[in-house]
Amino acid sequence: MGRMKWILGIFLISAVLCGCGENGEGRGAGPEEANVPAGAGAEIEVLKDGSIVETITEEFAKEYYDAENLEDMLMAEVEDFNRNLSGGSVTVEAFESADGKLTVEMKYPSPEAYSAYNTDTYNHKTLFVGTIVQAKEAGYTFDVPLTDAKGEKTIGEDEILGMESSKIVIAESPSQLKIPGKILYIGENVEALGKNKAAMRPDENGNSLGKYYVVYK
Repeated sequence: MGRMKWILGIFLISAVLCGCGENGEGRGAGPEEANVPAGAGAEIEVLKDGSIVETITEEFAKEYYDAENLEDMLMAEVEDFNRNLSGGSVTVEAFESADGKLTVEMKYPSPEAYSAYNTDTYNHKTLFVGTIVQAKEAGYTFDVPLTDAKGEKTIGEDEILGMESSKIVIAESPSQLKIPGKILYIGENVEALGKNKAAMRPDENGNSLGKYYVVYK
């Protein structure tokens, strides 16, 4: 599991948090999100400057674990990771325990930093954000069906590649997603929750169902 995941996995009940899959949206739920599918307590937000904010919320058993010590462990891991990171730093924006829940907010300077921090020998939790042309250059293929946000039109590889300058998020771990634009198309196991939010569904055990695609402008 990723560095944060092995620390948080010590005390978070859901296996979703342990690198097997992410968890639900922690901020700003609106009316359109009343039926957010189960699968989790993490939200990934792509900011306009390309940085990534991940917010994870889960149950926390205070009688067994000490939040302050676990926060110290996480801060130490982040400091160690940043020593070998160029182009910015990973930061812990929030670490809060209240009402039987723990909320951790992490900010990453880029999708690449997010991927590096959260991927290891046992978990492949990569995240790509860029144009469709850049995704193709990075080795991604698009022989997958994508459906528009309203569920009315499905397109294939040729049409996807024709949208060269459109932005795309390709994730390998289920979570809630917020992007700085309007969703155009989504892949399988993704549900649009409004113009700029989507839910990437896990399987019945909270695990990934493969790659998740969200095209936006």
